[in-house]
Amino acid sequence: MQLAKTIINRFTATVIFTVCFIFITAAQENSPFSRYGLGDLTNTFQTLNNGMGGVAVAYNDLQSINFNNPASFASTRIVTYDLGVTIDSRILRSKAPVNKYNSANFSPAYIAVATPISSKHSFGLAFGFKPVTRISYNIIRNERLAGIDSVQSLFEGTGGMNEVFVGVGKKWKNLAIGLSTGYHFGKKQNNTKRGFINDTVVYYKANYNTSTTFGGVFLMGGFQYDILLSDSAKNRKITKPIKDFYYLKLGGTFSLGHQLNAEQTSFKETFDYDYSGGSYTIDSLNVGNTIKGKIKIPANFGFGFLFQKTSVDISGVYDRWAIGADLLLSNWKNYRFYDKKDATVNSWQFKIGGQWTPDAKNTKSYFSRVAYRAGLNVGKDYINADGKEMKTFSFSIGLGLPVRSTRFSYQYSTIHTALEIGKRGSAANNITENFFKLSVGFSLSDIWFIKRKYD
Repeated sequence: MQLAKTIINRFTATVIFTVCFIFITAAQENSPFSRYGLGDLTNTFQTLNNGMGGVAVAYNDLQSINFNNPASFASTRIVTYDLGVTIDSRILRSKAPVNKYNSANFSPAYIAVATPISSKHSFGLAFGFKPVTRISYNIIRNERLAGIDSVQSLFEGTGGMNEVFVGVGKKWKNLAIGLSTGYHFGKKQNNTKRGFINDTVVYYKANYNTSTTFGGVFLMGGFQYDILLSDSAKNRKITKPIKDFYYLKLGGTFSLGHQLNAEQTSFKETFDYDYSGGSYTIDSLNVGNTIKGKIKIPANFGFGFLFQKTSVDISGVYDRWAIGADLLLSNWKNYRFYDKKDATVNSWQFKIGGQWTPDAKNTKSYFSRVAYRAGLNVGKDYINADGKEMKTFSFSIGLGLPVRSTRFSYQYSTIHTALEIGKRGSAANNITENFFKLSVGFSLSDIWFIKRKYD
């Protein structure tokens, strides 16, 4: 009863934070690629994993919540709160016409809570919220119509898809299995404004607006399997014996294809701009009633492995180093929006990365306790705007900065940082994108929220 009450209280607090997250997710940017599909995929990995190039399928630890594989929830030993934000800067370059555009954004990345249901039986639960895609573009096109005046078209889009999730993980000896479910919801709004460019004749400008809201349930599963390669006991001065374990960890994830229920409304209007630059409606027309339909989201699969060294002593468990790789596959060719295809293709990502902590027990040197991370990510984007597909590449580095000088009773609090530099598109594409992303995550253990018994 007490456990259920505790989980409900923490869930309520998370809902409040989630509402705040949704409110500040209205970050604006200008990405023409987000016009297709359900927009640009956001960086939905935990900051810790971002620093390792996105390696996450086989990864689990006691410091953070790996919501990319629910099997990792089985490793939860204490209540952990995870919060992440991202600052990104991007440079868009166009070959025809030759152009360049810069933008910078701040946006929330995730908020999650994990709690053990039974530490003895390796049974854990996690829930949270994260944006999945983001739609934000503003494109101007000037063209000359045969026998008519020049026309200027403004294409605008806003919205995106978000996710609330809850999942459980259970471990039996070396095998952990997890399931996660939740709700995908969001909005896609497209505007097309057109106006004639004429010095002598005044034409009203036209605006075509389509707004689609959607939502639906998803299901995700995963497994992790630990293979003990070797272990050794080392006697050190002052401290008690420390035992080192060397593991090969295997992991797999799947997300079933699912459908979102959608409702679409449209209207047309004539408008003009006032002297302050604002627009006002001259006449409007609703185009029919609300149209119901389906949005088909494709299945996703992931496979990965990790070599890891873990040390255990009387004060707790801490990782020494880890190196691994992931392969992620998404069947976006099957994406449908109201039974219509879009400029999407099957995508893939190959990630390789690792982390190293010199000496997590060294109380005299702070930087010996810092976790140093690096990784690479190559692949193919799911958006195929010009029909030539887009290659992706990025390099990342990161740090895990411990808040406390020592660890005890499985209490951990860490500030994670990750810096990612990459590119979308190649010489074959008309528009390419260089990006720079800085992610900051806070993993706070339960000790931050325990009421003192003695002053």
